[in-house]
Amino acid sequence: MYKYIVSILLLVACFGLAAKNDVLSLDRVDVSQVKFAFENDANVYPDESDFAIDHFVLMSNDNGERWGILTITNQSSGRRELQAKHIMALFADGSRYSPINFKQPFSGNETQSITLSFGENKFPILSVYTRN
Repeated sequence: MYKYIVSILLLVACFGLAAKNDVLSLDRVDVSQVKFAFENDANVYPDESDFAIDHFVLMSNDNGERWGILTITNQSSGRRELQAKHIMALFADGSRYSPINFKQPFSGNETQSITLSFGENKFPILSVYTRN
């Protein structure tokens, strides 16, 4: 009987370790007023664009997925297409990555909120930015 109980407990523990939580939760750290000074030896920057990030909310899960809800404004009076290459995230190890490929059309002076995936990373996102 003891062997069965131990076997069941081990089985339950293995399933518990194997099951990762993929539910996103908000990363509630406000670093918007902090200026980071990570080296950028590779000169990694987003492409220039007419887009500005008004604000963002960061999310992650136990699997290391990193997401952001960004409110973005097309500062041009003409129609533009926002692409992954126009946005960059700064991670806590100093690395910089664009979100997973996407394209989103914007009318002139339009503001939209969009949800973007920045893939998996063991370090959290500190900031998201554009270059205009």
